[in-house]
Amino acid sequence: MNETQRSGIIRRFDDLGRIVVPREIRKLLQLHEGDAMEVSVAGNSIRLDRHQPLRFWEALCGPCLTAFCRNFQLACAICDTEHVLASRVTTIPKGSMLSQTVKDHIRALEPYFYSPGSQIPLLEDGSHMIDTLFPAGTKGQPIGAVVLPHYRTVTEEERICARLLADILTETIIQEEKNI
Repeated sequence: MNETQRSGIIRRFDDLGRIVVPREIRKLLQLHEGDAMEVSVAGNSIRLDRHQPLRFWEALCGPCLTAFCRNFQLACAICDTEHVLASRVTTIPKGSMLSQTVKDHIRALEPYFYSPGSQIPLLEDGSHMIDTLFPAGTKGQPIGAVVLPHYRTVTEEERICARLLADILTETIIQEEKNI
């Protein structure tokens, strides 16, 4: 549904100022109970966007990736729940849409490790097979992942450090969310 498309569904505010987003729209946008939404004003419209905590921390992602890649000479990307936020791989541009399988792993907080029989692509266009994916976030709030693309065999030490990076992002965002 593009930004100007209308659903034809009319809803009214209740006495507390609440409005229900129709089930069809929530299903189309893959919105689930408990998902955090950002409310903003765009001209004369109210805009709802899925809250992406890592988006506010994009500046943190760059230095984390730089330090990681300097120590390991390894391709790495940091993603929110929908897109690539930062990457040290020139063929994975910032803002690239994640594949549905990757989104599902992030939402379920389920790590992934490469095996020849179950390869998954990082991007929705089917490109950049993944070696390692460590989700970041908590059960109530998945926020993204640290991903190591499959370009060479990844060592256990590199995987441990990628997991540590995901844990650092998780803890940093959890602490900041408590302060908001």
